[in-house]
Amino acid sequence: MPHLLLSKILDGAHGVKKDGSSWHVPEDLDATLYVALGQEVLQVARVSRVDGGAEVVALHTHKGERFYFPPDQIVGLKLGGEGSKGSRNAAGFR
Repeated sequence: MPHLLLSKILDGAHGVKKDGSSWHVPEDLDATLYVALGQEVLQVARVSRVDGGAEVVALHTHKGERFYFPPDQIVGLKLGGEGSKGSRNAAGFR
């Protein structure tokens, strides 16, 4: 996924805030990025911040993890619905 395409998607996502070359994702908006590692695809879930750059993209998670990848290895982005965690009751039913 080219860097410009990633920034265009994040700029248009509801709730995502841009700060310079970083995007801050709120915790209630479930964000997962997919990264190609040869024949495997790594899922980086619960992304809280994406720092874009020409040579490296830094992914920060809500669990405090940091991942660094070249922009051309990011192949997908999944954005969950807002309030998806709060729409269910404690037993998991709607």
